[in-house]
Order: sequence, then structure tokens, then C-alpha cells
Amino acid sequence: MKIVVLVKEVPDPNAIRLDTRTGQLQPGTPTVANEYDLYGMEAAVALREAGNDVEIVVASMGSGRDPVNRCLAMGADRAVVLDDPSLIGGDSLVTSRILKTFLEQEGFDLLFVGQEASDTATGDIGPRLAAMMNLPVVSNLIDLQYTGGVLQLKREIEDGHQSLEVTPPVILCALSGLPDPRSPSLKGIMASRKKTTDVKTGADLGIDGGSGDSVVSWGDLFIEEQEAQGIIVEEEDTDQAVEQLVNFLAEKKLI
Repeated sequence: MKIVVLVKEVPDPNAIRLDTRTGQLQPGTPTVANEYDLYGMEAAVALREAGNDVEIVVASMGSGRDPVNRCLAMGADRAVVLDDPSLIGGDSLVTSRILKTFLEQEGFDLLFVGQEASDTATGDIGPRLAAMMNLPVVSNLIDLQYTGGVLQLKREIEDGHQSLEVTPPVILCALSGLPDPRSPSLKGIMASRKKTTDVKTGADLGIDGGSGDSVVSWGDLFIEEQEAQGIIVEEEDTDQAVEQLVNFLAEKKLI
């Protein structure tokens, strides 16, 4: 069984630093692998550790290598980085189209994506890919077992849990109810240095052109101005001040 895990590099949620003049992240802002994506990576490794014959491929878009390096140290067999300026900066629709092209070439039985990304929080990459590739998708995944070629899944819903069975290929959107992502061991880190990371460009994927008019950027940052209006009662006599306040509240039908 071949599993592909999509991992996104995002700004560290605990160390966001924005330039208020440009609206862009300040240089040197730390980045990390998107947390929900790592839950998918952990689930993929757990399936192999359960005795299944599994190949795990981790894939990421962008120039950063930390997300795929961590996944290689966690147990992925190889990595693919889609690193081309013409591929980066698009909205989720453009990103999904690029990922679809890559995934059709790579092939998979299971595709793990995070339920959402911590920077954009759109939560629509998995469903978009499922619609484009005509595949089933299971969102809010919190548990899975694999027996006899069938996945027994549990997903979180508004009023509880839903259990279902699905036969691969399928797209799974990982949620934090899955086992916590493991910290890479020293052995895993050393082994990851011998694993392959392939870099693909738009030309490698057969994609002509870039994100075009769908490039996403920040607008100007601002703090909304708020004005409060009211009436100040300045009567020197306390009884008159109270009477004036009561009459005002009664006029506004507040009492």
C-alpha cells in the first residue's frame, strides 16, 4: 500500500512576527510543519508498524525542507518537494490543481492531509482534491484501522462520532484526535539523512505558467477606530443627578 502525506510549512503559531507597514512576515520568522499534517504522518507510520506493507511518501510545496525532513525522521521512506516560484503563492484552488497534477503522476492508495492549515485555516485542500480526482474523502478523522483491504474509520461530527468503512483509494483529513505525532528519535534523524528528497518544478510536472491572478497576499494592516458616545451627568446635587439619569434611561426604554 502506498501512502502519500501532504505537509505544509507554516509560520510558527507561537512566534508570529508581522511587519505592520507591509503586512508581511518579518524576516527570520520561525516556521514549522503544520500540526494537523503531522497527525496524518503519525497515522501513516502507525499503519506500517501494525504489520502492513506500506511505502510512505511525504510531499510539500515551497522551498522549506524542515517539514519533509521531520517526516523522514519520523519514518517516511522518501520525500518530494515542489519547489518553483511559479507554483507558490496561489490560493487553495490553484494549490489543489498543482497537487492534483503531482498526485496523478505519483499515485497513491491513501492520501493524508491535515484537516486545515494553521496559517490559512481554509480546510478545503482535501475536499477539493477529492472532487477533482473523483475520490472519496473522510474529514475530521480521529481513528483508523486497516484490515483485509478495508479501512475502519472514525470521524468527529458535531454531536459525537461517526464510524464508517472505506476501501482505498481515499483521501483522509487528519484531526488531533489521532495519536500525537512522535518526536523523531536520534536513530530516525540519522536514517533520514540517507533518504531521497526529489525536487520537482513546474516543468517537471508539465505545468505551464504560475499562479497568475490567484496569488494571495496580505492587505494593509490597521486597527479599526472605535468611538463611544454617551451623556455625562454633571449635576452638583446628587438627587437631581439621579433623577436626570433615571429619566434618561426611561426615555431610552432601558428601565
